[in-house]
Amino acid sequence: MLMAVPKIRSRQEASELAMEIERMEASLKTLKAELKRFVDQNGAIETGEKVWNYNTAVSWEFHESGLKEMATQLALEGINPWAVMTISAANLKKIGWNEDVLRQFGQKKETKRFSSKQKKS
Repeated sequence: MLMAVPKIRSRQEASELAMEIERMEASLKTLKAELKRFVDQNGAIETGEKVWNYNTAVSWEFHESGLKEMATQLALEGINPWAVMTISAANLKKIGWNEDVLRQFGQKKETKRFSSKQKKS
């Protein structure tokens, strides 16, 4: 059941709404954990339009020589390997280069995402 959400008219109302969202997200996490426990013991659950169950996500990790060979094979097939191979944000952090260095090789792309973060103490 969806609740009616009035227009926010003050910082106080916005803060109260944010706290309610945090409460609901915590409840949702608890509810999902309980449903997961039940599915572990009893199998998938259907709700009419959805099926709650484990789904497999597939990803690949390539060793260094495999990446080199893949890039070579792509080039032989007429595909620019650098157009399809990227460096993840996590791997850029591991490299440790600052933005001035990275800017020499490409351009920064920023995406806004609405979320909450823990306060810095």
